[in-house]
Amino acid sequence: MEAYRKAASRLSPKLSPSALAQLGNSMEQALTDAPSSVYSIPESVRHDSFVLPNKDGSTSHPFEEAGSEVKSNPGAAIRSIGNSRRVFLLNSSLSPVELDGLSYRIRALASNDAINSILVANPLEDAESNCDMSENTTCLSSFMEEGESPSRGAGGPWGKHLSNSMKTLLHENYGEGLAVPIVSSGYDARGIYESGMHKHLDQLERELMVPLISLSKAVRGSYDETINSSPSKVPLISIPNGLTSDSGYALLLGSYVLATHSTSLKILNPLRGLAFDPLGLSYLLPRLGWEFGQTSREYSKACGVLLALTGYEANAEDMVATGLATHYIGSPYKLNILERGLSEINSYAGQALRPKPKTLHGREQDNAYDVNEEFRNVAVGNLIQHISEYDAAGADEYGCYLQDDLDEETGLFLKDKDPSITLAEERIQMYGEVFSEFVSWGATFQDALLEPTVEGIIARLEEIAATKAEFEGKSGCEEDVMVAEQAESLVSSMKQRSPLALRTMHRLLQQGAESDETLETCMEREKKSQMRLFAKEDGDFVRWAESGKGVGLVGMKSIASTIKEKEETFTNWNHASVKEVTNDEVEEIVSDA
Repeated sequence: MEAYRKAASRLSPKLSPSALAQLGNSMEQALTDAPSSVYSIPESVRHDSFVLPNKDGSTSHPFEEAGSEVKSNPGAAIRSIGNSRRVFLLNSSLSPVELDGLSYRIRALASNDAINSILVANPLEDAESNCDMSENTTCLSSFMEEGESPSRGAGGPWGKHLSNSMKTLLHENYGEGLAVPIVSSGYDARGIYESGMHKHLDQLERELMVPLISLSKAVRGSYDETINSSPSKVPLISIPNGLTSDSGYALLLGSYVLATHSTSLKILNPLRGLAFDPLGLSYLLPRLGWEFGQTSREYSKACGVLLALTGYEANAEDMVATGLATHYIGSPYKLNILERGLSEINSYAGQALRPKPKTLHGREQDNAYDVNEEFRNVAVGNLIQHISEYDAAGADEYGCYLQDDLDEETGLFLKDKDPSITLAEERIQMYGEVFSEFVSWGATFQDALLEPTVEGIIARLEEIAATKAEFEGKSGCEEDVMVAEQAESLVSSMKQRSPLALRTMHRLLQQGAESDETLETCMEREKKSQMRLFAKEDGDFVRWAESGKGVGLVGMKSIASTIKEKEETFTNWNHASVKEVTNDEVEEIVSDA
C-alpha cells in the first residue's frame, strides 16, 4: 500500500482530472473499504476544472479536446479550499446513491482533524442562471471564479463580467421579479416512482430512507460507531442561496446555516401526497426558537403547524428568527470572503495555543484530555460572526446583542455612544428592528393553528377569512382586512394539499411535541409513515406521480429571462377534504407497528 501511495504521488501531476479522480477512488476503496456509492460524489484534490458537460453533451474542460463526450453531471462535487472542503450542490435533487455517498463523504470529512470545516453551498452561478450549470464549468472556489478561471462568456440575468458588488446591488434592487434557484429538494420524488422503488418497501427503506437518515445525522455531526468510530470534529457550514424544501433541509442541520436575502424554506411534500421525510422535522418544528431562546419559542407549535401544513414559505428573516438558520449574511457573495478566510485558518489539529503536557518517565500519558479543546473551532465561529449581519441569538457582526445594547430612545445606536461621531456605516438601525412575518402570523393565528384537528384548523381560519366583508372599506380596519386575506390564502393552500398527508403530518407533529419524544424516535416514525404513503396502492402519491403535474414551483423560462413560469398542482386526491379521512386511516399510516 505504501508503494501504491508513492506511485500515485509521482503520477498525479501528470494525470488529467478525470484520471486522477479515478485513481483517488481506487485508493480510497483500498484504504477505507468505502461503499461504492461514495464515488457518485467526485472529489478533486487539485484546482483543475471538473469535467461538466455543455448543453450539447460535449466536454466543458478548457484543456481537453473539444467535442469529447462526457457523462451527466454529478449531483454534488467536493473540492479542497486550503484547509476547508467545499461541497458544490450541482443539482437540486440527488439520486438515492448520491445521498448515501454524500453522507459517507461528510462523515469522513467531519472527523478529519487535518481540515477546519466543511462548506456546503449551491454555486453563485446557480443564482444567475436558474440552476443551469452549463455556465459553471469549473466548480472552483467562488473567490477564484472572478478573474482566475476560464470564462465562457456572459450568463444569467446580470452577466459574469460584472463585479460581485455590482451583482449584489442589482440582485437586491431588481431581483424581486426573478425566480430564485432551488438549493435542494433532497431527492426526486417522481424519479422514485418511475424507478418502481416505491413498490418495494425493503428497497425503499434501504436505498432511500436509510441514506436520508444517515445524511441528516452526518450533517448534524452525529455518527454511528459501527460505521465510523471517529466523532465529528469540524463544523459544517451551509449557505442555501435560494429555496430549500422537504428533505433538502437535511443539508441545513449543521453547525452554521448562513441565510442570504434569497434563502427560503418551504414544505411541498403534501402536494405530492407525502408527509415528512425522516429528518426529524416533526420533533424540530414544535420546538422552533428553543435553541437560541428566541421570542418565537412562545409560538413554536403554531409556527410549526403553519410551516408544515399550509405551504407557507419562510424567508431568510423568518428562518433566523426561529432558529431554522443560525445567521443572516445578506449578500450571497459574502461566500467569497468566507471561502478565502476558511482557506487560511489553521486545521482543527493546528488550532492549538498550549503545548501538550510532558510525559514524565514512569507515568502514563493521558491522551483522553485535549488541553487545546477550548481553542478549537473558535476561529471559524469568529469568521462567520464577522461576515454576518446578525445571528439567531440576536448578536450583530460586532458581537453586540441588539435587544440589550441599542439605545432606548431611538433604537438606532449602541448605548453609551455619541450619535454625532457615529459614522453612517457603523449605525445598526437596519438590524435594530428585525421583523419576521412568519412569527407574526404564527402569533396572530395561534388559537386557530393549535386546534386539535386539521378540520378544526381550517374551520377557524375560514371564520377569520369571513370577517373580510365586515371590515373591507372601513377606515382604520386595514389590518383586519389583511389578517382576513391571509387566513383566506392559508385555507386555499391547505385545500390544494393531500388531505391524508395533512392529517398524517398533523398527527406526527402532535406526537413529536410530546416531552418524552427524541429526535431519533420521531425520525423512525417519519420513516415508517413516509414509506406507507409511498407504497399505498392507488394512493395519493401514485396519483400525483402519474398525473405529470408539479408542486407549484416557479422557474424562469430561460437563462436570461425574468419571466416566471409556475408549475401546475394536482388536486385529484383520494379524499375530497380532510373531513373524509378517518382516524383509522391515519393510525394505519403513523402506527409504530
